Amino acid sequence: MRRMLVRPLATVVLFGVLTGLSRPASGQAPAQMVRTDTGGGVTLRAVYLTATALKGNPRGPLYGKVDPDRTIVFFITLDTHAGDLSAYDFLKNAVLRNDRGQQVGPQQWIATTDGAHHRAGGLVFPRADPAGRALDAEAKVLELVIRSLGGVPERILRWSLPPP
Repeated sequence: MRRMLVRPLATVVLFGVLTGLSRPASGQAPAQMVRTDTGGGVTLRAVYLTATALKGNPRGPLYGKVDPDRTIVFFITLDTHAGDLSAYDFLKNAVLRNDRGQQVGPQQWIATTDGAHHRAGGLVFPRADPAGRALDAEAKVLELVIRSLGGVPERILRWSLPPP
């Protein structure tokens, strides 16, 4: 019983540190950077980490592990009380798209917690599509699509972007 309380608390503390210290995009509060989806017995939380947030948090778990000027990064936590999350493959089941029709797959998953019931880490996407066009330069919306998690065919988490 004690072990079960420690892991979720650690995830909550890490999540709180990331959301509390991250610098939001211009005009957005930290709470606006967080999206949550629950279904199929799995809770998915995603924090959109701006380049400013990544550069401004040297104690953050992703600091120095990603290039914030060339990537778009989400800090992801997964929690379940049933099933095994350790086999879930973010690289095969995630996509980032915008309201202009561009989309890219992730280039890297950086695990910070990798258990069967609790996983956390950075999901890293290239900032440009295969044609070299920036994903977030003129876009108004970014959507993180997570497929086949906990029996849910598709989860869509949306962020409104400030004007360029």
